[in-house]
Amino acid sequence: MKFVILGNGAAGISAAEKLRQLDDNCEITVVSIEDVPVYTKFMLPDYIGGKIARNKLILRDMNYYDKNRIKLLLSEKIENIDSHQKVVRLLSGNILEYDKLLVAVGGSPVIPNIEGLRDIKYFTLNSIKDADNIIENAAEGQKAVIIGAGLTGIETAFALKRLGMNVTLVERGSRILPQQLDAASAEMLVEMIRNEGIELLLQRDVQRIVKNDGCLIEMADGERIGFDMLVIAIGTRPNLDIVKGLDIKTNRGILVNNYMETSVKDIYAAGDVAELQNNNNTGTVSSYIWPNALAQGKCAASNMAGQVQEFSSDAGFSNAVRLRDIPFVSMGMINPVEKEYESLVFCDKEAHIYRKVVLRDNKIKGLILLGDTSAANILSDFVKNGKDISEIKDIIIEKDFVEKYKTIK
Repeated sequence: MKFVILGNGAAGISAAEKLRQLDDNCEITVVSIEDVPVYTKFMLPDYIGGKIARNKLILRDMNYYDKNRIKLLLSEKIENIDSHQKVVRLLSGNILEYDKLLVAVGGSPVIPNIEGLRDIKYFTLNSIKDADNIIENAAEGQKAVIIGAGLTGIETAFALKRLGMNVTLVERGSRILPQQLDAASAEMLVEMIRNEGIELLLQRDVQRIVKNDGCLIEMADGERIGFDMLVIAIGTRPNLDIVKGLDIKTNRGILVNNYMETSVKDIYAAGDVAELQNNNNTGTVSSYIWPNALAQGKCAASNMAGQVQEFSSDAGFSNAVRLRDIPFVSMGMINPVEKEYESLVFCDKEAHIYRKVVLRDNKIKGLILLGDTSAANILSDFVKNGKDISEIKDIIIEKDFVEKYKTIK
């Protein structure tokens, strides 16, 4: 069997590893647009801020690919996919035949339509090359403006702050991280970010870039802020260009069923480029995260190898989103609207500690921990294993929950 995987991120490498585990004799080819083997993308802000060295980002070196007989093609761009001939054509002229194909090419940064933006140098953070570019241009004492206060924007703000830059985060919405926090915890996180010396502006709509003795962003109300570095971090969009011309159904991403199959036979998709057709996780933490991509890659590989496996729509419930500069964990159903959910909340505004546990039938379906994440391992274990919490329900949101739980145990 010939397996071709387009993309060498979390979904791509997990699929390649699973295929080799299931079939020792198959041919596995991984195509990457980048010039380095797989690395931990969500750690890029830590690399920018000097918390970790560049080589610590790399998850699998070239020896690993060779040892596992995974052919890795670096710095390759895809010209097209021919689903009738079952080949992938690369711009380099290479033609790859496949029996089963996995599309795991992730997403690209969304670039807003801001007047004057394309006339200046701006930065995004979606690859190790982007991180290197930011590091080379960051300078102590200079002013950095980041448009977008999502997870990437916030972590990049902390990274640039560590490099000695003066940082302003500009967010269009009325609150931050609506997919990871509720209103009360979002308000608390804003205060924590500002306490770290990062300026955070909410409900600001950037209209244009003005070049006037330097560069400035101009808001809808006329407010102007100067900058030396501008970072765009308003989100990513699945890379759908790769399937243009095919009969593959798409929405925001490539539509897949619970077996990670697309609408075209023998073509699968996984990771940030994929969108589950039966995804009814309204109110849950966004599934566009690293562990989800790993799980989807493995699921796709199993089905490509002929071992039928269904991807659990509950997988998103057990995937935690974190910030590494501020104690914060969010997972599962955090903003329930149905009456059968029960929310238990502990809030200490002065200590900046917030704990929310969402229950259904005495089982934890979601949680938010902010300021104190000591209970994360205990509570996430209850989430992942669907354990009944009757014995700890009375103490679960108390400040000293961890100590009391250990006593019970």
